[in-house]
Amino acid sequence: MNLAMGILSEYRTAGAMLAGHQRQMAGTCQMERGFSLVELMVAATIGAMLLAGLVQVAAGARSSFRQQEAIGELQERARFTAARLNGILRQAGFSAQPWSASESPDAVGAWGEDGVRAHGDRVRLRTWSDRNCFGELNPFSGPSGLPAFHLKETVLELNASGNVALTCRYGPDPDHLTTQINRQGVIPGAESVQALFAEDSDGDGAADRWMRGGGWTDPALIVGVQLAVLLASREVVAPIATVSHNVLDHVVTTRDGRLRRVVTVAQAFRGRAP
Repeated sequence: MNLAMGILSEYRTAGAMLAGHQRQMAGTCQMERGFSLVELMVAATIGAMLLAGLVQVAAGARSSFRQQEAIGELQERARFTAARLNGILRQAGFSAQPWSASESPDAVGAWGEDGVRAHGDRVRLRTWSDRNCFGELNPFSGPSGLPAFHLKETVLELNASGNVALTCRYGPDPDHLTTQINRQGVIPGAESVQALFAEDSDGDGAADRWMRGGGWTDPALIVGVQLAVLLASREVVAPIATVSHNVLDHVVTTRDGRLRRVVTVAQAFRGRAP
């Protein structure tokens, strides 16, 4: 009897050990099985959504950086353009001997200079100067022994390459001018150059009206000029949209995603206005 009970007890202990081992093996197998296909698909979808969000954030940051960079570059070019144009315009009409009719040329020519190109006028200005087109003193001396004042003619216009080009001629009189600078690009990235001229029709020294180039009957009545240049950014950095730009009395419509800025300067001719 005792022997039978001992054998039964050993069988029960062995069975319990076997059941525990089976449960342990089942748990181990379940752990080694990994993720199901549905779980992997969910994880992949969430990862793709997070990645797409990061890509959009990065693209937005890069686009914003490029746009800010283009704005800064355009502002710098606008400052350069204004300074360059003012430096040219402020000399127009100057005469070292204003009491002498032969030494007081008209600051502008009698020819028409409006719309010589699409979106582009030509501005032709004259002044007397003891320095040539390169800023060098005139090698010829005047009666006083100092460098003589010769006539300097400056032409600004838009060329086919999208630059404001400068032509400069220098000589002793209008019939003997030598071209020293021929259509040199001085302001890049321009799309329009427009000019309006101030006329003093009653001789009081104040502008009575603004007119286009060549619209005057007497160039001696022209006392000042307004000049506007439309600048464009080098890269497309903004959404494509139709935009109209007022360049003095001219409207330029664009649709290409480039940033643009109009630079306008005005200058009274030397000795023409009080």
